Amino acid sequence: MQIWFLFVTFQHTFFGIQLQRNEQMEWSIKLFQIEEIRSELDLQVGDKIVSINGKDPNENKIVRKWATIEQADSVTVSRDGKELTVSLNEIVQPAFDYISLFGEILSLCISFMILWKIPHSKSARLLALVFLMIGIIFMCIPPSARGDSLAKVMISDLMMILAFVFAHFLTQFFKEKSGISLPVTYFRYVYGVMLITFIGRCIYFTPLDTYHFYIVDYRCVLLFFLCGFVLNVGILCYVFFKYRRENSSIQAIIKLVWFALFISTTPLALLSFFPILFRGEPLVTPLYTGYFVVLFPLSFTYMIVSKQLFDIHILLRRIIYTTLISMVPSTLIVLMIAFIFSKEASIETLSVSFLFILTTISFLLYVLEYFVTKLDSIMFPKKFYLQLALKKIARNLRTITSFRELKDIILVDIVNTLNVYGGAIVFQYPHSMETIGEGDLNLEEIEQYLRENRLDDSKYSIFVINQNEEYACYLVTARKKTNTMLSLEERQWLSLIISYLAVSLENIYLIRKLTVKLHELASQIPNGEAAQDVVWLRKSLFELQEQERYRIATDLHDTTMQDILLVRRRLLSFIENNEDQQQVVQAIKHLDLVNESLRQSCFELNPHLLQNIGLIQTIQATLDLDIGLNEYETHFYVEGSLIIESLDMDIKKHIFRIFQELMHNAKKHSKASKVMIKLTVIDNYMCLFYKDNGVGLDPQALAKDKRLRTIANSGFGLEQMKSRVLHLNGHLELLSDKGSGVELTIRIPIPTQEGSTS
Repeated sequence: MQIWFLFVTFQHTFFGIQLQRNEQMEWSIKLFQIEEIRSELDLQVGDKIVSINGKDPNENKIVRKWATIEQADSVTVSRDGKELTVSLNEIVQPAFDYISLFGEILSLCISFMILWKIPHSKSARLLALVFLMIGIIFMCIPPSARGDSLAKVMISDLMMILAFVFAHFLTQFFKEKSGISLPVTYFRYVYGVMLITFIGRCIYFTPLDTYHFYIVDYRCVLLFFLCGFVLNVGILCYVFFKYRRENSSIQAIIKLVWFALFISTTPLALLSFFPILFRGEPLVTPLYTGYFVVLFPLSFTYMIVSKQLFDIHILLRRIIYTTLISMVPSTLIVLMIAFIFSKEASIETLSVSFLFILTTISFLLYVLEYFVTKLDSIMFPKKFYLQLALKKIARNLRTITSFRELKDIILVDIVNTLNVYGGAIVFQYPHSMETIGEGDLNLEEIEQYLRENRLDDSKYSIFVINQNEEYACYLVTARKKTNTMLSLEERQWLSLIISYLAVSLENIYLIRKLTVKLHELASQIPNGEAAQDVVWLRKSLFELQEQERYRIATDLHDTTMQDILLVRRRLLSFIENNEDQQQVVQAIKHLDLVNESLRQSCFELNPHLLQNIGLIQTIQATLDLDIGLNEYETHFYVEGSLIIESLDMDIKKHIFRIFQELMHNAKKHSKASKVMIKLTVIDNYMCLFYKDNGVGLDPQALAKDKRLRTIANSGFGLEQMKSRVLHLNGHLELLSDKGSGVELTIRIPIPTQEGSTS
């Protein structure tokens, strides 16, 4: 049957030309199921059919049986006394052929899946039969539309019996799920009537004229389907009102059933069947509204497979609310379509559009939670990054053992996440204060505010972390760089951070207090062996101190000490060669600059020169101090100085460090005679260009030997420069070859007013 139906479908094109016959046995066009066919063939409603394939239309069996023109090559019509012959061979294959094929495949797959998963359940077998019948109906639609007698008979029989088979399934379903016994004997008589009607439809396989019989049969099929629909509704009402108090699961089942029944059958009944009964044609083609019927048995598939039926009302409520919410935008969209395409849009088109839009929006709203979870970083980037920062801070808090560690581990993340100018954490004791800060902050001013108990200030946002008789702890943030207030999400995020900090800082305070007590106790114990009980604590304190000293020593060794050693060698060279004292003066000035850098490293503050005179003048001062110390000419150019100097201090610090590394490389390895450095602003990017005519670098050697990937051998190297650039969301390009010098281009995005990089 499937092979035959596919042959009929793709062998013959569907025309959809419905006819009507008068008392003189004359045929005329009643309507066009596809409006495009009418305009394409230049036919009109009311045209009299003279011949089909050159023969009288009463000799055409499809016309005599179904009152339609199908499986024909040409048709001759009479209009206003003139005859017109139209060829029917160039009509495009209609889209509903593929839609029906998809519905068939879907229904048959569901049917076989139910039989495969639940082979021993009688209700499951009946439900599989329902899907099988729906699949065959979809399979019969294309050949039936082309006038195939077998397809017409199959659709009529299955449509009549479908609703009653489903009612039979309901009785078996309630018996298996809830132990409710419903009468089933009357189904024998119903199936008997169906068998008789099937035998009666065998007349379609004869060459007899069945035009009037087909019209009556068509209405009977619709009437039987609606009766089966009413029977299903009656069974559900009966079970609900009689057994809802005896069996609590019945309520949840019936709610889902009612909703699924309404969604699946209402479009088919109201938009297709009832209009056919009362006005002769559907508002929407049953092919489209028939797809909704699949939703109803699908709901029972879920209930048969599922072992937990008591939570179905949650699913039902969610579906109802998403559908109701979706009705508002669906209605507005359809009204907009009707307004814009008032001439082209028909009631059928608008109805189909409304159902399609409603279903699509309802589905999207239903699965919105899943997609929001998966696409959180794209749809809600601010919330996503706040959550990431929260997880990072919570994870880092587990490793903190001292108050000073909060700056690098926690405070930096808070300042960067909130995009504020700076932040501080303050421990306030009865007679002293301890403060750590990050960013552009006046710590003395903050401490003064806290001494005066000025917790509400427009310049700073001050949050209480802990407060008791022994100490108080505060988190202080400066204004946002965008000059906006903290959003609700950011304040909620800060509240969680503060709750975590409260526990961590309380632990730090208790550790400090315990350490003091243990040291006092250990100093008072005369027995040395007894004092060993607190050795672990002293050891931990010493290790923490050594780690901090090592960090500072490494920083000084990799930056300042290298400059000092370089200047020392130059001074020794001056002394040995009796060079001009002016060169010594320049070296002393360089030592002053080094001394300034040393002080800034020791106090772990921003570079003093950057804060005092700015990035450009700091670079210029560094280059001026190097005059006479270098063996090459240095050319420094600046464009867009105002924008460059308006950058955040942290960005300028990284740029200055990169500049230092480039100068170290030029001094020690480049052997260049000319060096060019340029700072400029191009398309919201701060660009640093470096070029020399030295010995250059060998890219192949760099790729093979990681030890060669250093610039100035200062401990930072090329990889460290890349890290700085990537930290600023920038891009680094290095062009070099052995013997051809080095060209370096660094592009760093300038933060926008919203605080993000463009």
